[in-house]
Amino acid sequence: MKERPHIAYVCADRGVPVGGYKGASIHVGELVRALLESQADVQVIAARVADPIDPLFLPAPVVDVGGSKPARQARHVLYAGATTPKRRERASEVRALLLNQPMAKAIERLNGSWGIDGIYERYSLWSFAAAGVARALKVPYVLEVNAPLVDEQRRYRHLANEAAAADLEGYVLRSADRVVVPSRQLADFVCSHGVRRGAVRVLPNAADPGRYDPRAVARRRRERAYRSRFTVGFVGSLKPWHGIEHLLRAFRMLHRRWDGYRLLVVGDGPLRRPLEKQARAMGLADAVEFTGGVGHREVPALLARMDVAVAPYARLSGFYFSPIKIYEYMAAGVPIVASDIGQISEVLEHRRTALLQKPGAISELADRIDELRRHPALAGRLAAEARRKLCRSYTWKRNAKRVLAMMRQIEREKHG
Repeated sequence: MKERPHIAYVCADRGVPVGGYKGASIHVGELVRALLESQADVQVIAARVADPIDPLFLPAPVVDVGGSKPARQARHVLYAGATTPKRRERASEVRALLLNQPMAKAIERLNGSWGIDGIYERYSLWSFAAAGVARALKVPYVLEVNAPLVDEQRRYRHLANEAAAADLEGYVLRSADRVVVPSRQLADFVCSHGVRRGAVRVLPNAADPGRYDPRAVARRRRERAYRSRFTVGFVGSLKPWHGIEHLLRAFRMLHRRWDGYRLLVVGDGPLRRPLEKQARAMGLADAVEFTGGVGHREVPALLARMDVAVAPYARLSGFYFSPIKIYEYMAAGVPIVASDIGQISEVLEHRRTALLQKPGAISELADRIDELRRHPALAGRLAAEARRKLCRSYTWKRNAKRVLAMMRQIEREKHG
């Protein structure tokens, strides 16, 4: 493999607008940027592309397969007769399968004009084009798996062709030279589908510490600004499993204790309107701010307004997430209160890098937040240690270097 390898990053997930501001979109952009900074050339092949793309977070060329004329025509024909919800769901699955043909052609064209040294794919339901092309070209193929997608689709949405989806999932997983997962729990899932343990690598999510300035939060502590106002913050999508309803109930308890508390909720999602209504009903409208969806470049400044950042995940069986918010909180130097669950318990240590609480324990969540307000020295120590740990172990650049090392090792295994 050449000193500056050509990596094709493939994302066939139509739910991930490459270059946009969804959590998954940010993950794509951050890793691509880190690969570029680690002396690789990267081009992205995607099923959906944001308009416009923020070049700060995705500074690589992008091939928009989903926006091509054949893909648009296929969508029009498929959905023309899909007059019921079930028919639209089936049409969506067929559309995803049909997308493999233009996706494969796009990868082959890129190889012909540019020369591909390795393929890195963000796994998506129904996608198998990259696996087939990588095998044909005999180039390293690394598959990133962020969720048990067949299980999720069946449980939370609808899956018309479950057997086909499961068979394709197994084929793609076993076709990869290496499977990258962000958590130990997902490594177990991948191995249960026939992938050998030696082919699996755990790369937790990360943050870029250079984008965050922890001095703003530390300055407020030194100046004791928290004596008149103390801002509790949350960053992320407003969905049930993130525990945002628990945070609002804990905040009501805190505000009753002291009216200087403020709550800053950064993000959007299906719970936003119900939560705004609930905050008004609780008499907290003047103390709670919902920003709605924001661009990723706005997040550092919003984190700098927070005196404590919270990840109040609900109690969930099989918690496999690697929450990007945790790493952003660490990078920003904001003291953290988080649920003691899954990877959070592995990354954060209670009373060393954060205060942890039992998932769903609302009174305990309120008490942990209040403790950090009453003990600013503790808050400062936890935040500083968390940022040091982030800089040592959880950066996108570190992940990118590990990916490139994998690619080179696979190349040696294939060609000697």
